[in-house]
Amino acid sequence: MDNGYQPLSKRLAVAEAERKCLTTAIYHEARGESEAGQLAVANVIVNRARSGKFPSTLCGVIYQNADKGLYRCQFTFACDGRNEAPRERRALDRSADLAQRVYGEFARGEAVGAVPGSALYYHTTAVNPSWANTYNAVAQIGSHIFYSPN
Repeated sequence: MDNGYQPLSKRLAVAEAERKCLTTAIYHEARGESEAGQLAVANVIVNRARSGKFPSTLCGVIYQNADKGLYRCQFTFACDGRNEAPRERRALDRSADLAQRVYGEFARGEAVGAVPGSALYYHTTAVNPSWANTYNAVAQIGSHIFYSPN
């Protein structure tokens, strides 16, 4: 019978993995953004995990379809074939600090609050993806535009 119990060591390992995935995503997706911009990107990842439309874990959301081939995943860095190893220590430290805070909010069920809870998508202003006009733009923070489904 599964009553949901997990030993502390397992819960800690899961939390550490989730924070690491979130750190990596913030770093690769928004390291050049302000804290508000980085927080908004992290917020979309949390929103997806809570939506029921995507995997329910942060790592699951971030690496969804990464095994399907080049550029077939949700976040380009996860399936572009490049080395994910961070090269900018300060940016990585900022990403890790933010991921720590956001993961705590996620784990406690709290709202991140950078973008609406309905925001599930974003892209940079440098691109104009075909899907953008099928959703409602709800925010622009730094070089990212955030969208909610209609």
